[in-house]
This record gives sequence, C-alpha cells and structure tokens, in this order.
Amino acid sequence: MGSLSSTMLCEEEIEELKNITVFDEREIEHLYERFQFLDRESRGYLTYNELNNIPEFQSNPFSHLIMKSIEKMTDYEKMTFPHFLEFLGIFSEKASKKKRVRYLFDIFDLNGDGRLCRNVLIRVNKMMGQDGKMEEVENLLNIYDEGGKGYLDISDFTKFYESDPLIDKNMIIDFSKNLKQRRQVGFMQVLWPSTYKDGE
Repeated sequence: MGSLSSTMLCEEEIEELKNITVFDEREIEHLYERFQFLDRESRGYLTYNELNNIPEFQSNPFSHLIMKSIEKMTDYEKMTFPHFLEFLGIFSEKASKKKRVRYLFDIFDLNGDGRLCRNVLIRVNKMMGQDGKMEEVENLLNIYDEGGKGYLDISDFTKFYESDPLIDKNMIIDFSKNLKQRRQVGFMQVLWPSTYKDGE
C-alpha cells in the first residue's frame, strides 16, 4: 500500500487496512485523522523526529527505546500510515497479549541479549527516576527468575506480566475513543505494579 497522503481514505484503502490490521473502519478513520495531524507537511509519512514530538513520547524516559523498537518493526526511516497502524495495533485489546509482552520485554532489554539481568533491571529502575534499590530488583528476581539464573528471560517476564491483570489492562488503549489511555501509567508502574492501585 502507498503512503496514503490524501485527506481521506477511500473504501478500498479502508478495506485493505481492515484486512491487515486489528482495527475496524471507525478506528482506522480516527487514527488516520491523528496521523494527518502529526503529518503537518502532508507528506504521507512521519519521521522519527515527528513521532518523538508526540507528548506521550516526550514525557517518557524510554522514548529513544520506543523509537528503536519502531525502527526494528518497520525497517524504514519514514513511518507510513500502515506502519503507524501496525505499531499502534500492539496496544489494541484485539491484538494478542503475547505481542504486548514481547514489546515490553524488548523495551527493557537494554543489552539486546534477551535477558533482563540485575544490572539491566537497576538501570531501568534508575531511568524511571527511581533510586535503583537492589532490594526491589532481588525481590523481582526471587519471584520470577525460574531456576535462579540471575536474570529474567521472556518466559519469566511473561509470568510476571500475567501475574497482575492490571498490567495488560493499562497497556491497552481504547482506539474507538482516542489515542490516550483513561489514565497515564508510566513504565515504573508497569514493571513494579505494586506501586499503583486501580482507579487512582
């Protein structure tokens, strides 16, 4: 599919996007409006700089890691609307939970070796404005590190993710309304869910 630089999507384009994404017609139209708003020069694509200017990214300590994950997904320097939908589809309730687990794990995998070791968990904790207490990291490893390896692999992280329904609940965005969650949840709350309560 092309870059979709027109002001409106035709029925054929919408049908194709419905077939290759998790979104329905209403959601696609809404997200296309948001895409056009971000694409201020009407080029039909977004650069990583434009994506990084989105308030949700600017306030996120993991913005550069999010950008890297997008780059891995698309292999392009320019994000077209179909790629935009592919990325946002991770956070749809209609998408597989496994995709959200893998996405978060890859974000936290600072060394890119498929392991969340003590040093990585401490760095992640500090990046989120915490003091990186070893006690918190050890507690996380004691509970979820199967076999005492000294790190969390994707299997361990999946068990952690599934240990609290609120983690996945707060990763899901209702795209039928808008692109923002009903309340903003930071990565610290995702990694250590005991630091927040539902409804706050």
